[in-house]
Amino acid sequence: MSLAKLEQGFEQGPREEDQDRLPPQDMHAEQSVLGGMLLSKDAIADVLEITRGVDFYRPAHESIYDAILDLYGRGEPADAITVADELTKRGDLARIGGQSYLHQLIAAVPTAANAGYYAQIVAERAVLRRLVDAGTRIVQMGYGTGGGDVEEIVNAAQAEIYQVADKRGSEDYHLLGELLEATADEIEHASGSSGEMVGVPTGFVDLDDLTNGLHSGQMIVIAARPAMGKALALDTPLPTPTGWTTMGEVAVGNEVLGSDGRPTKVVAATDVMTGRPCYEVAFSDGSRIVADEEHQWPVVGEGTSTSGRLADRVGAERLRVEADREFTAVTPVESVPVRCIQVEAEDHLYLAGRSMIPTHNSTLALDIARSAAIKHGQTTVVFSLEMSRNEITMRLLSAEASIQLQHMRKGTMRDEDWQKLARTMGEVSEAPLYIDDSPNMSLMEIRAKCRRLKQRHNLKLVIIDYLQLMSSGKRVESRQQEVSEFSRALKLLAKEIEVPVIALSQLNRGPEQRTDKKPQVSDLRESGCLPASTRILRADTGAETTLGALYASGATDVPVWALDESLRYVARPMTHVFSTGVRETFTMTTSSGRTLRATANHPFLTYGGWRALGDLGVGERVAVPRHVPAPGQCDEGFSDSDVTMAARLVAELPEARVPAGISRLPKAQIALFLREVFTRAGGVGLAATHAGGEIFCFADDRERLDRIALLLLRFGISSQVWGAGKDWVLDVVDLDSQRRFLQEIGVEGAMGAEADRLLTIVRTDTRPAADTSPVWREVAAAVAETSTSTEGSALAQVAAVLDRADVDLEAVNDVEWDMIVSIEPAGYEEVFDATVLGTHNFVANGVVVHNSIEQDADMVMLLHRESVYEQDSPREGEADIIVAKHRNGPTKTITVAFQGHYSRFTNMATNF
Repeated sequence: MSLAKLEQGFEQGPREEDQDRLPPQDMHAEQSVLGGMLLSKDAIADVLEITRGVDFYRPAHESIYDAILDLYGRGEPADAITVADELTKRGDLARIGGQSYLHQLIAAVPTAANAGYYAQIVAERAVLRRLVDAGTRIVQMGYGTGGGDVEEIVNAAQAEIYQVADKRGSEDYHLLGELLEATADEIEHASGSSGEMVGVPTGFVDLDDLTNGLHSGQMIVIAARPAMGKALALDTPLPTPTGWTTMGEVAVGNEVLGSDGRPTKVVAATDVMTGRPCYEVAFSDGSRIVADEEHQWPVVGEGTSTSGRLADRVGAERLRVEADREFTAVTPVESVPVRCIQVEAEDHLYLAGRSMIPTHNSTLALDIARSAAIKHGQTTVVFSLEMSRNEITMRLLSAEASIQLQHMRKGTMRDEDWQKLARTMGEVSEAPLYIDDSPNMSLMEIRAKCRRLKQRHNLKLVIIDYLQLMSSGKRVESRQQEVSEFSRALKLLAKEIEVPVIALSQLNRGPEQRTDKKPQVSDLRESGCLPASTRILRADTGAETTLGALYASGATDVPVWALDESLRYVARPMTHVFSTGVRETFTMTTSSGRTLRATANHPFLTYGGWRALGDLGVGERVAVPRHVPAPGQCDEGFSDSDVTMAARLVAELPEARVPAGISRLPKAQIALFLREVFTRAGGVGLAATHAGGEIFCFADDRERLDRIALLLLRFGISSQVWGAGKDWVLDVVDLDSQRRFLQEIGVEGAMGAEADRLLTIVRTDTRPAADTSPVWREVAAAVAETSTSTEGSALAQVAAVLDRADVDLEAVNDVEWDMIVSIEPAGYEEVFDATVLGTHNFVANGVVVHNSIEQDADMVMLLHRESVYEQDSPREGEADIIVAKHRNGPTKTITVAFQGHYSRFTNMATNF
């Protein structure tokens, strides 16, 4: 092009087609992607590996995409009907164009087989939009008039460009022909074996003898107390929302300030540790903090680095802990007592020191990975949410080459160490071991990456380090629910790709409070347990059984009642019950007389979500059934006279019990049974001081009245049970429940006339039910302010409460909120937990309770080192692998050797 033409182009100005440009997007491709996903589960898998919700240009398409992924992640079908239902629950169906738009998407897609290609188009357009946005921000940085360091601006600009690519699984798929040779070799190898281990070998002889290796489809939890490292001196000041504390004084449950300056709760804390190598870390603002060698510090642009590694780098490199604060010196000092805490902030950072410096808050699994990948050539992937890939690699090399990890980190290796390292690196380089330390990995991303590795490299083992660091990125009611979803999803992953999945977890402080310090399954974080006497309501027969009875009989797939997302009762299978050891329990009593013993960390449903018993107090409310649905099996083989005779025996004989078969009767016969019992062992009374009355029933033992209360729930009738010794009474005190009782059940005989008069009263009484709903309490509080507010502002407050509360959900759900009146220690006893598919909750003793994180695990292994707690322990250098749960085999404690200087566990036998 000539200079004249170029000048002419400038004079003409921008072309009309360049003005008012839309951002890069392809609406037809987006619609075809979603249509393909609605037609095929395979299309969902293809699309998931290429696009994310934010890649869609239309917000409505992002909402549809997220709904499909949620259904897919829960293992449920995703089609136009189920997705419309999911969007309705979220309140988004009208916003996306209604159910008709979902059918339009299906009709518009040419073929679901090409969904992956359409997804590539969507992803490319998204990259172009991000490029436009990044370019705009870079231009703003360049023209910025606020000054600033040019190097920092360039770094920020580079970061903007780097984020544009956002590569998520760019590996290409291999054709079937490329996999045939490797598959044939595997088949040939399998055909030539006889009596050999069929699972993935762990490298520990006794453990492999017990389990015959780790098997496909298994989900294994390996748990231990937090590592005894990453610690700060006891006098280190820690800022809190209310002032200052120190590392020596802070306790679990306290709040400190996170890296963003907001309060974050301390969820774990180690004991005081002595004799650890320590360093004084100095910063450019003059601050100094003493930390142990393993303590992790955030390094701008790198992630984290330990005090020991920083000591070798500071001075030679310019490293920053924050944009405006550098490390200036890291100097070895005399060892001092130290301690570590863990916070629940997503970045795991908290502020330390008077100048508020950000600081950061798994070996057995690496040994299993070494055995599988290096010793036996089986493809293994480690997803590390805590350690960096370089740190994992260094630990592996230390363990494999028998070179002290400390020497490798400090660069003080001898010549023979270098020779061993060179030889080991040559051997390890061929091992099919993959390490992924991507930050903020979601389960969907892990699932997609595992699927690719399974397809391309015949993946044999998955390790995730560690469970409590995972985040779904979604808004959930509680951490217990979120971790339970992870547990279930990891089990589904293991079954889907047919490999064992090991999830590392952390234990709570339970072991440290016991004399022998040995961990139990019930010490898993976000985990709780119930005693054998806990009553479980069956959905098939309507009768109650106990956890102990189900455990003793080995019963599986027992239908129980559980709450769905709308707090409506649904039948779900309780797949199995398992013991979790002996643990301290507490008795919770509610205002209705319900009692339940549980461990302190067992979750209960409150109005604000799932919360552990230890976090609850007197006056708070938990969910209990408003009514119980009819059982799946109904027995019509009993005559009315048989039912009446059974009721008379229950009412008149002290030793009589409510027959279990009563719960399977038709509702009319249950009403007949209750009418006879209340007529002979109870009655109706009218109040002398006010309009109203009471309905009551007596018994000399509580169990009889608990069963009667359960039968009343078939009619939606709530009751209270109270008393002591041989003097117990059941009261129906709620006006709505009284109305239901008198209309559907009634009382005959001498008190029949009283019942008729009370029915007339309660039919005309329009007062609200007893104050069991937090919604009503909020409304009442807003109305009470009318004395100090204008009418308009008071109405506005009431309207705000009703708008904020889920009034429609409150009106139609199956629970009511029962107040806690006491929580008392109940001693130590064997406790149990159960797996309930889908909902992760069930009704126990008339209260809604949650599952634990080990519910889906086929095997739970707990690590214990006696020498950690006893300085002069004769078992220095030994460790116990406690196989505490083994769904398909026996449990056992296996002793192995711990070689901390090589960062590995190994067999006790001398020939290993």
